[in-house]
Amino acid sequence: MFKLLIVILLSMLLSSSDLISGHPSPDPASEPVHSRPLAVAPEDSSVKLYVEEPSQGLFRTATLEIGQQRRTFAWSGLADVATAPQLYYTDVNGDGVHEAVVILTRASGTGVELQELHIVNAQTMEEYAVESAADAVSQRVHSSVELRDHNQQVHIAVTIDGITHTLDPKASAFYDDPAHFTDRLDFSSVVMYDVEEAPLRATVSGSVSPTEFVGDLELKYVYELGRFRVGPIEFAASSPF
Repeated sequence: MFKLLIVILLSMLLSSSDLISGHPSPDPASEPVHSRPLAVAPEDSSVKLYVEEPSQGLFRTATLEIGQQRRTFAWSGLADVATAPQLYYTDVNGDGVHEAVVILTRASGTGVELQELHIVNAQTMEEYAVESAADAVSQRVHSSVELRDHNQQVHIAVTIDGITHTLDPKASAFYDDPAHFTDRLDFSSVVMYDVEEAPLRATVSGSVSPTEFVGDLELKYVYELGRFRVGPIEFAASSPF
């Protein structure tokens, strides 16, 4: 009887060990680092974004959670209150199904605001290919800045897909010294995305110096063949030009 009791106890211990080894603990890398998300989609509170512990205000990976699904991406950006990621859950490709849209801020400061756009399929958790606004501008937009009338007038030409737009702002106290202006517009300092109104769009600002912005490019996105690309691009001069 005593031997039988020993055998039963050993059998129970082995069975318990099998159960434990058959159900390993979740991979820590798949779990969000913070118990509180850095962003929650206003359209659906089950869509959340978690990030690793930021170092000097910068995170290098982010975990997107949509209901019971979760995936970690190699996204990086700023995590301060003013520059925290923006998260939306809306239909941006017109298929009647919502996508998760993440806007990250990569750099922010005086005369600088650089954002990055990511769109994720809510069913597969796969990321869509998205043409960056900066790439589209570098390929399709050309400009020139010319000083005339002894630097008293600035002639600016912006050519988009072969069509040229011009503006001739007069020099004033508002300007830095026009002699220090660049010979073409700089579109590398401000790139911002907007998801709240259809279609998905981006604004890229053009400057003639680090403190003188003279106009904005508005880029509208279209969805084709499973990817988002930049469609029409328009230029609008800034006040007071």
